[in-house]
Amino acid sequence: MSAQTVSADAGAPLTAQFDTRQFDTGQPGAGLSDSGQLNTGQFDTGPLVPGTRPAGPFGPAAVFGQGGREPYAGTLVRGMGRLTLRPVLPLAPPAAHEAAAHEAAAHEAAAHEAGVQQAIGPVHFSVGGFSAPATAGERGLLRTLRGPLLDVGCGPGRMLAAAQELGLAAMGVDTSAPAVRLARNRGAAAIHGSVFDPLPHEGGWGSALLLDGNIGIGGNVRALLERVGSLLAPGGQLLVEAESPDSLDLAYLAVLEDAAGRRSDSFPWARVGAAALAGHAARAGLAVGTTRRVQGRVFLALERRA
Repeated sequence: MSAQTVSADAGAPLTAQFDTRQFDTGQPGAGLSDSGQLNTGQFDTGPLVPGTRPAGPFGPAAVFGQGGREPYAGTLVRGMGRLTLRPVLPLAPPAAHEAAAHEAAAHEAAAHEAGVQQAIGPVHFSVGGFSAPATAGERGLLRTLRGPLLDVGCGPGRMLAAAQELGLAAMGVDTSAPAVRLARNRGAAAIHGSVFDPLPHEGGWGSALLLDGNIGIGGNVRALLERVGSLLAPGGQLLVEAESPDSLDLAYLAVLEDAAGRRSDSFPWARVGAAALAGHAARAGLAVGTTRRVQGRVFLALERRA
């Protein structure tokens, strides 16, 4: 795929058929019938079983908005309210961290930290945005993708519901049990777990989504892109939402806070603009394709090389 900027025109998706009788979520590559169809019948909603997470000082249990006073779960259940992603501590960029033994790299890491402390501000959002139906622009983006589709950090399943309406075979994964329950209540296929845990149909997904800030999962953009890329079939596409400005590239420790001041435990997070994302994608072995600007938002299509 060659790099280009295009308008949000819609194309016909290549759909896949679902067999809804069996779905073993316990092993990588599970969920395929003898005919190559994706099975989506039975899902494990039990506790999250940690898998291989990005290396970091915060441990595998540090995930978005959980722990503490559980502001994310509470707001999801209520179906309304404002949440704030609040920075706590900046993280050194991985390249500088790996070379911290060298004096020049140590100075670079210190300068990065000081800059992040000045640059990072809180991010406010409404839980209604996580639950609202997909917009016309988002549905147009879905039409450019082929199935089966994996929505990473699917939340209450709004994109999964849209994919289903468009005839696009899709499944979501999310670390929030309340979010997964809400997604299933919409008739969507979703499992409770992390993208870094073993997942069904590994290496066979036609496309994947990292929208609504989910490129920040784990606080390590390259590690996340490498993991999602490994889940795709050769030639599979990953649609990622980026932020502004294009050069934005931040990794930090954050908490989630609701309108009443209830906070989660801290977790690593990242924010990245389009240009920085393209650099991370190249280092993760993904080809950078189209850039789409839709309703004031920026999306990059990345592709797993064959």
